[in-house]
Amino acid sequence: MKGAIASVEIFAFAASGPGEASSSRPRRLSLVIGVPERAPSGERWHCRVALADLHRPQTLAGRDSVEALFLAVECARGWISALNAEGFALCRDRTGSEPFSIP
Repeated sequence: MKGAIASVEIFAFAASGPGEASSSRPRRLSLVIGVPERAPSGERWHCRVALADLHRPQTLAGRDSVEALFLAVECARGWISALNAEGFALCRDRTGSEPFSIP
């Protein structure tokens, strides 16, 4: 995504059964948040967010740049929470040694 102000690679490890090791390779996802931009009308601000390979970019609108950015972070948090709820282990590295979370 053009104009990104923040990005991170996340590795999603599929859930395995109790006592089983997952034999599949982790899926690499890229979380990207764009720079808030004033809408052409000048009344709202837009901020794009994407979780590449899983969610297409979404544009969120706020009354100002901070609200638009906050909404983009909340959208990303929702996607991450949904992956956790589905049983995926999210990590910052391909080996799975450094967990990923959004505080």
